[in-house]
Amino acid sequence: MIGLQHPDSLRAILDTVFAAPAYKWVQRPDHVSWIRHAWLAIKDWYANLSESHPLGLEIAMWALLAIAVAIVLQAGWRFFADVRTEDTVQDDHGGPAVRRDEEWYRHEADRLAATGRYAEAMQADFVALVLALDARQALRFHPSKTPGEYARESSFTPEARAQFRGLVRRLYVYAFARVPCGAAEFADWRSDATPERYAPAH
Repeated sequence: MIGLQHPDSLRAILDTVFAAPAYKWVQRPDHVSWIRHAWLAIKDWYANLSESHPLGLEIAMWALLAIAVAIVLQAGWRFFADVRTEDTVQDDHGGPAVRRDEEWYRHEADRLAATGRYAEAMQADFVALVLALDARQALRFHPSKTPGEYARESSFTPEARAQFRGLVRRLYVYAFARVPCGAAEFADWRSDATPERYAPAH
């Protein structure tokens, strides 16, 4: 026959048992519970609205669709307007718009090079080169195209295309990979960035 233990002894044993790591209950934070609650709330709202106001639900869905279409049209219009106005810019004093043509980009490249910003000058000079080649119908200028796309889409001779790709690779190295570019590197690059080198004038 097992004798009864003292209550204090029993309590001490239970405290020892429940002090083990397996019995340490910790409530873990749920960082996404608000998403689940929000989703359930939306489902409840949708179910209630579809049962009590089916016409209202249909109107709400059409309104959401109209808003989505309006957003897409607005984004398309803004993109179209940006492309059309890409070649004009106001001067530093808010004066009349200045056309960004080949000559403007050449002057901008000179200005940037004079301040020691050779990588940026190289980018401006490349745009001037592309505009000159576009005028010679050797490629088609578009503000959204990358230098690599111009190299692929050009109508150069195989030799000229290889040289142009080399020019583009150097542009990527200095302007995008941020390899240090000084006056000598820029002058060497610019000597190869002449339109006559890739598409002789007609």
